[in-house]
Amino acid sequence: MIVLFHDYISPASAVAVWRAQRLADEGLSIRFEGIESIGIDAILPVTLAVVAELDALSESAAEMGLTLRRPQSLPPTAGAHVLGRWAEESGLGASWRQTCYQAFWEQGAHLGNNDVLRALAVRAGLDGIEAEAVLEDRERFRALRLSTAALRSEGVGGVPTIRAHGTLVPGLLDEADMRTLAGL
Repeated sequence: MIVLFHDYISPASAVAVWRAQRLADEGLSIRFEGIESIGIDAILPVTLAVVAELDALSESAAEMGLTLRRPQSLPPTAGAHVLGRWAEESGLGASWRQTCYQAFWEQGAHLGNNDVLRALAVRAGLDGIEAEAVLEDRERFRALRLSTAALRSEGVGGVPTIRAHGTLVPGLLDEADMRTLAGL
């Protein structure tokens, strides 16, 4: 099994998740784990690194059916990841990831806004009232932050990153390389 660490505000994560999801849909053993790449509750401006990634990855993303548009800002993503964990528990992890990535990159959705996140949860097939309760559960946020801190101490410093058989590798692999790692 491979684990793909990702964050919704990373264009490289968007491409890596799209590729990995196609392989997971084929039955390969891939687990997705969202982490806060920035880790602060603040809206940040779009960096030059994000713009460069957009330029480099837009064509690949478009070939997979995802349009990468320049975002207005980089919002905090803790709430999106907390809902993502809940979506995984509910069997709707893939739907949630697709919904979030498309909403952020194609429609400019503000993933740091709880009203937006609740609406996205419903769009992904989750219950809106339960989503609201999840977003109000401080223990879920605490668990996310502890998990992210532990992953950073293990060497997961950026996204996308893949852990395969105890080894960390860059997560923006082509499908053939992902297939090889997942099949080992």
